[in-house]
Amino acid sequence: MAIPEAVLIIGGGVLQVPAVRIAQEMGFSAIVTDGSKEAPAMSLADEAVVLDIFDSEGHQRLVEKLKARYQLRGIFTEGADAEVTVAVTAAHVGLPGIPVEAALNTKNKRRMRACFDKVGIPNPRWAEVRSVKDGLLAASRIGYPLMVKAVDNCGSRGTTRLDGPEGLDKAIEWASAHSTTQSALLEECFRGAEQSVEILFDELGHCHRLNIVDRAFMSHKSYAVELGHVNPTGLEEKAQDALFQVTEQAAEACGVRFGVFKADTIGTHHGPRILEVTARLSGGFDCQYTTPLSSGRNFIRAAMRLAVGLSLERDDLTRKWATFAAAWVAFPRPGLVERIEGVEEARRLPGVKEVLLRVGVGDVIQPYTTCVTRPAFVIAVGATYSEAVHNAQAGAGALRIETCPAVPV
Repeated sequence: MAIPEAVLIIGGGVLQVPAVRIAQEMGFSAIVTDGSKEAPAMSLADEAVVLDIFDSEGHQRLVEKLKARYQLRGIFTEGADAEVTVAVTAAHVGLPGIPVEAALNTKNKRRMRACFDKVGIPNPRWAEVRSVKDGLLAASRIGYPLMVKAVDNCGSRGTTRLDGPEGLDKAIEWASAHSTTQSALLEECFRGAEQSVEILFDELGHCHRLNIVDRAFMSHKSYAVELGHVNPTGLEEKAQDALFQVTEQAAEACGVRFGVFKADTIGTHHGPRILEVTARLSGGFDCQYTTPLSSGRNFIRAAMRLAVGLSLERDDLTRKWATFAAAWVAFPRPGLVERIEGVEEARRLPGVKEVLLRVGVGDVIQPYTTCVTRPAFVIAVGATYSEAVHNAQAGAGALRIETCPAVPV
């Protein structure tokens, strides 16, 4: 009996569900790891393993065990900042991947900023700090407003915007608590519209410009919580070219010349600037849903083909049609979820294609201080940019998630 070929997918959340299905459609067994056995993609996997996605050593031990039962073809992630685990594990078993140092450069924001400084990519004024005293000195040099960030986390965990020194101590403490480095990154605060830019390097190292989406955020003074995005961007071609150029420069600076590279960017009066980068596909439902809906392209399959040692198929990157898609978040009052209604109503609304719930009755919705706490998403299409946004917002508005104050444990 032939040993089944398999792909190890690191991350089992709702964002990874399409990756599991694509791997299986390609004829591979999908082995999925996640810290929670209840993660949505785990039930779809051919084999599910409860394992922290950031545990590189644990994944090295796992692949040694898997060799006895599978012909392991690739290590893969999308929508999860597990690029270091992917790189370490792929290198351990000699499968395609990026250098571990390159993965570290994309995961750690201090390393990323240092890489940019080295080659002259415009950076904000920035500093890594480990104490409030150092933070006050750095802040006086950087100036306000400024951003205080976790050094190596994602989903805006540990991120605070400050207009002055008041609250700097708490912001540094919060960011440090969300960093494995036990430090915080202080950055000059850029102003402008934000985007997500994806590029891909094929098996020969040739760069392919994938996509740009426009990102919208809550008008919260202190926290960076994304409302949703529109796919594709409404920017003119010249502005898109500038964003792609700086993203390509950033990939080279970080040492990424294989697979996907994504940058979160912002358009300023002085040109495009990079907020952060990662060596994986997007985590905001764009590669998973709004890109296939708006253009018929399949970035996940393209990236997975490279991960398993196959050549890129241009059809995966070829636009079959041109329309617009948007993802939008529903924001019920934080608290204990007592009732969820309106799901089917939302699905019947014009243009709505997906309603994705990340909470159920009995779950607690935390205050909206990070992107991680967002409880529900609606994906919709439209013939125009504004119609896609309207349809997605209408779908999100139709959801009725009733909560009551949560009792402290």
